[in-house]
Amino acid sequence: MKEKDNFILDIKRLGINGEGIGFYNRMAVFVPGAIPGEGHNVEVCKADQKMAYAKTLEIKNISKDRTTPSCLYYLDCGGCNVSHISYEKMLEFKRESVIEALNRYTSLNPKSFEIRKTVPSEEIFHYRNRSQLTVKSIEKSLKVCMLKPNSNIAVPIDTCLVQKQKINELNEKILKMAEELGISFYLKKYGRGVLRYLVIRVNEKNEALVCFICGEKNSKIKELAKKTLTLDGVVSVYESFNDAKKEIGFFGTEPKLLEGKPYIIEQLGNISYRIYPNTFFQLNTKQAKNMMDLVLKACKLSRKERVLDAYSGVGAIGLYLAHMAKEVVGIEFNKDSVLAANENAKENHIKNAKFLQGDATELLPQLLMKEPFDVVVVDPPRTGLEDKFIKTLLDAKIKRMVYVSCNPATLAKDLEKLSEIYRVNHITPLDMFPQTSHVESVVSMFLRDIHKD
Repeated sequence: MKEKDNFILDIKRLGINGEGIGFYNRMAVFVPGAIPGEGHNVEVCKADQKMAYAKTLEIKNISKDRTTPSCLYYLDCGGCNVSHISYEKMLEFKRESVIEALNRYTSLNPKSFEIRKTVPSEEIFHYRNRSQLTVKSIEKSLKVCMLKPNSNIAVPIDTCLVQKQKINELNEKILKMAEELGISFYLKKYGRGVLRYLVIRVNEKNEALVCFICGEKNSKIKELAKKTLTLDGVVSVYESFNDAKKEIGFFGTEPKLLEGKPYIIEQLGNISYRIYPNTFFQLNTKQAKNMMDLVLKACKLSRKERVLDAYSGVGAIGLYLAHMAKEVVGIEFNKDSVLAANENAKENHIKNAKFLQGDATELLPQLLMKEPFDVVVVDPPRTGLEDKFIKTLLDAKIKRMVYVSCNPATLAKDLEKLSEIYRVNHITPLDMFPQTSHVESVVSMFLRDIHKD
């Protein structure tokens, strides 16, 4: 197969990035915008010995599940990738992606345990509570932009349909004020300019925290901060500096409070969490509450159990479980997150939860020497659990385990290793990020010598 080859391709399944996948002469061909069940006349754009990437020239038979995206920027932005598929069908595809990962990466039989229907999101638009976007000058006006996939082409975004409407409003008003003050945008090529990124976080009360990430210092930023604090809903304004030549992340220096309160409060059930500019917190607040409830139910707590919260972050899960546990001990490597977690425990008057800084592989054996744990909850990054931590868990033999995953592939690989002593009880997929192909999962497991209950 080579570039410019043209053929009819039957689309068999959906890829992890929302692309349709078909097979031609036993080679996988990835086609953006294609839906399983459709036939596409495609042209190869790129090919190697293992796979090919193609574009659609014509859809021969259109899926009944195909829909017209509401977003004006859908074909250019790349932030969302499945808005051309009906929401009901996408929920099915997300469940199927978990099954596909299990079939591909494990020896487990997905029919031997329950894989539940994907939990839908209450809000499929305007759910995203955080925006981190590049600032560019488009036709002499400052705009927040996404970068077109696999390019440096800026796509100006006036209204993002997955961000909270308050964020869209603030992006526009803040950049208009920046223009009036004569504040420039950052040009990475020359390492010059002021505003590089605009970060906005909004809680369920529509209170906003704003952070200007700048490439260089400018006295007008303080004036912009004062003006920003006068906007409806804004309660915190920060500044951070990032002049790195490579796009390695948004934040550079530790964010400095310029105006207002140091944090906003987000509420999940009866637990409140302090949110700072760079605090990790789920982007879909209402669905995060559903996920927490699933974790709590899977833990089967009766106020007698010691719970280990590995990869505990700012204590979101551990604190949510604390009222039903004897004790919660969180382990987190990031020092700032540990400080925030213990701060959140104090904020909520929770005395049976503590969070420790360090490597779980080293700390867990030390903790087990004092007293055993009854339940372990893990919520790792997309890369999954580290092999050495899996070995530590296998040695620890904690009787019940709940795995929260944001990546079906790494989840499946980890379950294969954990299946040495653990049995899967059930898996519940959740749609945490509507309009995208991402799927969250909550997995309930128990030791093989413990009867299923």
